[in-house]
Amino acid sequence: MAGSVTQFVVGWNVVQTLGEGAFGEVKLLINQDTGEAVAMKIVDLGKHVDAADAVRKEICLHRMLKNPHIIKFFGSRRENSMQYMFLEYAAGGELFDRIEPDIGMPPQEAQKYFRELISGVEYLHSQGVTHRDLKPENLLLDENDHLKITDFGMATLFRHQGKERELDRQCGTKPYMAPEVLLRPYSAEPADIWSCGVVLVALLAGELPWDEPTFSCPEYTAWKDKDCRLFTTTPWTKIDNLALSLLRKVLNTVPRHRATISQVKSHQWFIKIFQKNTGFERNVANESMTPTSKRVCSELERANTALSLDDISTRLACSQPENPTSCSMDNVGNANVGVGIVSFSQPAQPDQLLLSSQLTPGTQPSQTPLQRLVKRMTRILVRTSVEDTITHLEALFNKMNYTYRCHTASVLTVTTLDRRGAQLVLKASVFDMGQHILVDFRLSKGCGLDFKRHFLRIKEGLLHIIVKGPVTWNMALATNMLPA
Repeated sequence: MAGSVTQFVVGWNVVQTLGEGAFGEVKLLINQDTGEAVAMKIVDLGKHVDAADAVRKEICLHRMLKNPHIIKFFGSRRENSMQYMFLEYAAGGELFDRIEPDIGMPPQEAQKYFRELISGVEYLHSQGVTHRDLKPENLLLDENDHLKITDFGMATLFRHQGKERELDRQCGTKPYMAPEVLLRPYSAEPADIWSCGVVLVALLAGELPWDEPTFSCPEYTAWKDKDCRLFTTTPWTKIDNLALSLLRKVLNTVPRHRATISQVKSHQWFIKIFQKNTGFERNVANESMTPTSKRVCSELERANTALSLDDISTRLACSQPENPTSCSMDNVGNANVGVGIVSFSQPAQPDQLLLSSQLTPGTQPSQTPLQRLVKRMTRILVRTSVEDTITHLEALFNKMNYTYRCHTASVLTVTTLDRRGAQLVLKASVFDMGQHILVDFRLSKGCGLDFKRHFLRIKEGLLHIIVKGPVTWNMALATNMLPA
């Protein structure tokens, strides 16, 4: 594949796989001369004939979107049966990786990401586009830790020239899906807002409220019937009353009564200022506040790094050229990206090293692909050799009743089930960093939260070989690349 890509992307190297989907995968490209990075989504239309129309639609929709909280679309290229899409590289990794299973994250962090999610969805709806598969697995983070919505494979246009249509395609991921989507037809905007609400529950509690929004699911039925006993159980016991009041509005089971984005943005929890490093929280939703007081509160909020949406937009809008000059159009309207792809790419910062509590960057400069690895919490360093590490992994996977196969000499693909009984696939990549061995775990298919739960179990099973404490390494000693 790399040889094929080189034919029209001169000077770019395939470094690693960033993610996988039903019809393809996303790989990281690094320019060997400039060090710039870009994500390349690949779909083999020969293997997935049914995906051709969906991919064409995805390209058409995604390339019209320009917003700080939407992954940038730089161009596309078709070569024989292979369809390539060139996208912004989100060095911060996946949002679900920041969620501690069954715990969540601090409320100020959840609020920040939720604000950015709402901002991105508001923009989509203003363009007449609905995403229809909003979930933490489709929310990425850039190098500045700002949220980016990605994967528009299920997106569609619901409004054109002021005329809005109802939708009838059932799509999405069931735990995040609005109940009306299962019944059909449904309105686009309330369905996306519902999904945002379920994402917020995951952020705050580290678990999902139900498996699916149907009467066969007792947790959902209790929520729909407003059963007060529900709030004595998780995840609701982990969420404070103010956040719960917002969730009651966002997760209203009647679409026409569900909170709009405007109502979400005016809710007290949404605009609350969380004071960092203290237990003190204050609310700025006070109708009697003077303009001066509001300005002071706004300045305090910025001082506490809880940036307003306007600030975020200003800081991010200029991170990429809006109108690339090296993009030509083919006879079907697709953007052809050639050698001039450099002008489209997102510079990969030199400090984008491995993110792990075990690692402390060394001082030696290096051009190895390790510098461009997406930040991910699901990595461990071990003191065994590559061969022994594989042996330990296989023994542990057998003990945990996982089904696994060796994808390559240093990559194992593991298949198991999540809490809902759905298939969960993860990959363990093992490669040599010189002094130690790095084991990188990546979700291939399934629920991100359950992937994190399984990773924690795997990590516990490998404690006897994991390197303890901080480690300083020289990147120049890393002898093997992460398998692409």
